[in-house]
Amino acid sequence: MLENLKLAVKRQKKLIIIFLLTIFVPSISLSIFGIRAIRNERFRMAKQIENEHRRAAEFLKSQISAQFKELGSILQNLAQSTAFLQRDDAGIKNLFETKLDENPLVDQVFVAFEKEEVWFPLFQPIPSDILYSSSPASEGIQQSGQKRAEAYEFKDRNYTRAISLYRSLADQSPDTNFKAQMESYVSRCLEKAGDYAGAIQNYQKICEVYPDSTSLDGMPFSLKSQLQIASCYQKLGELQFSLQTSLDLYKDILNMRWRLKGAQFKAYADLVEGAISDILSENQSNLSFKDYNEEFKQFKNLYQERCEQWLVIKDIGQNIIPELRGEKALSTYRPIPLQYHKTLNERTFLLSAVQILDSSETRPVGLLGAKVREPYLIEHVLPEAIENSQFINASNVAISHLSGKILFGGRNTSEDPTTATEFFEDNFPPWKIEVFRSEGEALGVLDIKRNFYFWTILTLVIVLISGSVLISRTIAHEMVVLKLKSDFVSSVSHEFKSPLTSIKALAERLRDGKVKDSDRMNQYFSVITQDADRLIRLVRNILDFSKIEEGKKEYEFVETDMAQLVTQQIESFRRSEFAKGLEIQIRISEDIPHLDVDKEAFSQALNNLLDNAVKFSSDRKEIEVNLKKENTSVFIEVRDWGIGIAPPNLDKIFDKFYQVRNTLQQSVKGTGLGLTLVKHTVEAHGGRIVVRSRVGEGSIFSIILPTQRKEK
Repeated sequence: MLENLKLAVKRQKKLIIIFLLTIFVPSISLSIFGIRAIRNERFRMAKQIENEHRRAAEFLKSQISAQFKELGSILQNLAQSTAFLQRDDAGIKNLFETKLDENPLVDQVFVAFEKEEVWFPLFQPIPSDILYSSSPASEGIQQSGQKRAEAYEFKDRNYTRAISLYRSLADQSPDTNFKAQMESYVSRCLEKAGDYAGAIQNYQKICEVYPDSTSLDGMPFSLKSQLQIASCYQKLGELQFSLQTSLDLYKDILNMRWRLKGAQFKAYADLVEGAISDILSENQSNLSFKDYNEEFKQFKNLYQERCEQWLVIKDIGQNIIPELRGEKALSTYRPIPLQYHKTLNERTFLLSAVQILDSSETRPVGLLGAKVREPYLIEHVLPEAIENSQFINASNVAISHLSGKILFGGRNTSEDPTTATEFFEDNFPPWKIEVFRSEGEALGVLDIKRNFYFWTILTLVIVLISGSVLISRTIAHEMVVLKLKSDFVSSVSHEFKSPLTSIKALAERLRDGKVKDSDRMNQYFSVITQDADRLIRLVRNILDFSKIEEGKKEYEFVETDMAQLVTQQIESFRRSEFAKGLEIQIRISEDIPHLDVDKEAFSQALNNLLDNAVKFSSDRKEIEVNLKKENTSVFIEVRDWGIGIAPPNLDKIFDKFYQVRNTLQQSVKGTGLGLTLVKHTVEAHGGRIVVRSRVGEGSIFSIILPTQRKEK
């Protein structure tokens, strides 16, 4: 096989050299150039994407910073207004409601003057300025009268006398808070006396006449009075009035009607909520109470929001304002806003604050600040900025807290590194902006596929593969042809050697006079003649095959008695030495028509089939030949009971030089041309040849000729 390969390569040397010089070497050179060009293009695209992402990150950073800058400018303008210089709480609250209440960026606004409690104007009401204003002398009379009234109430249980004395004290005092307190004592005595209707009426008077009055502990009398009104209605059995009063009070508390501290807000809200829940749970079957359930649910949701806001206010008041009041803000004048961030209880506080200056505008006396809504920045500002950016989309941007918490987008899970990273100035807000390649941008695949070099290299690769396959197939075919020729030469040599050896041996015996008997001599002459005929048939087969290959084979068609032709050929074959011991049965139908055939060529074809049947017969030396007519065709069947042909070989036996390899008949030799010539001869006569075979059972070769040959 190696020798055949070397010979095949040598024969196709010119073709291989042409392929290498005209296709392979130029293609490899162009491919290397194209790959380098694509690599440079990828590098350029990666650099371009990196620059675009860096510009996008800077754009996002500028958009966020612009929000804080705008908020700081608003706060500075507000801090310079007259309301702050004059400490006009109503004016301050009005400014906030008109300038900041609708600002989606602002969560909480606070005002922190020196040594004063922090005020959250958009959340808490205006600080009350109603104070006790009694003189020392009147305070002594009030205290003496109050003690006597309390003695009547708690010791003597003389509620009528206590009520009279409480009212007398209220009429005598100019102090509004004291009057409200005495009226609340009157209402308490009426409750103890069982006059719930009178108590309700008096509590309502307190709410109407003293709406802003507060007790010594800072609690509004109107809030306490409404709570007691609801209780009195419940004691009277007026549950619906009690429920409505409680709901109104719950609403007022949630809407921050009174200036309460966080603990006070929660205590009274929980107290009222519990009272409402008790009434509704005890009257579930009462249809008139079902309308209150939905309203109560809404209030409870609002209550949760208020509690969250109170937590924010608590954190700002206790943990942030003390730091802002220190060296950072109030020690020296700052012309620019103070930006501050802190994380408390897993909540991030982003604050922008400005100084409130005194009338000389040189000394800071307080702070005006706002807590920024971080979710608004993440959910609205960032998406809008990304949409306005022409370089990126939301899928390849990640915003994370410096602690590592993801705020927007997701982490880069691809193998490509982050292309751009930006931090904010002074780490405010404490975020990190990361931009990375999306799948569409990864290595510039989409753009590379549109690149000229990509398609050029692809074309060259296809040409190289095609050329290599063609060369490989040519060499493989050449190797097959060489092997077939080698086998053919070996087979022909064997076919020639046997009869030539026989002729030589017999001729030498006759020449040397070793054969004296005339019958013996005739026998030798007969064998020599048969071997010579055999050689002639071999030569004729080779010459016919050569003519067929060159397209020069010609046939002489004459009208022929097919029954006679077949009979004569079989009888001639019987007389041959090759057919010794062979039984040939012939069956010829009576209706066989004459056909136009080439007698010599057809006889040769039939002889090849008989010869083939003998070669591949096993122990049963028997051949059957049938000549019959079916419809418009004449069938010549040659059947043997030999070794048979395996199914995979049936389609190959008519190929030139092909010989079936069978372990049962390794000694059988031939040229591999017999069946090829038979097929060509039959097809030249307008017919076809069919073979049926089973391994170990024999084969049937059928020549099918049309009764009317079509002229070509």
